[in-house]
Amino acid sequence: MTSDEVRGRIASVCASAPFRLTLSTTPFSFELQPSGLSDQVFRLESESAEVIGGFNYREDRFEVVTIWVARKYAAQPEAAYRSLLADANSIRAAIIRDACEQSGHYSVPDRGAGMSLNRDPGQSYGVLRLTVPVNYETTV
Repeated sequence: MTSDEVRGRIASVCASAPFRLTLSTTPFSFELQPSGLSDQVFRLESESAEVIGGFNYREDRFEVVTIWVARKYAAQPEAAYRSLLADANSIRAAIIRDACEQSGHYSVPDRGAGMSLNRDPGQSYGVLRLTVPVNYETTV
């Protein structure tokens, strides 16, 4: 498995039922997302955390994937906040399930996960930042 494949698996979890989130038009922010399309949008970032060499050109990789989800307030900031909290727990659980039951090619350890919710000044949406650690084996 490669980093791109892991990101693809996680993206497919976010884009499929029950979440049905839409991938952002830009990979590093929601700023260029058309304002009418900034609800239920996600983007992914990944960062290599550790590589452990193995035998026969194989190695174990540990990465942290950050999932950003934007939800519009629509004059109901408390409801958007609660939706983002539910998203955090549900998306992480769905990724763990995908890793164990569907893919079988990566895992999600218990340590290193985290989340935060914030609102960028001047924006009409809140943003969830969910960090999910992943482990996978790859060929060098």
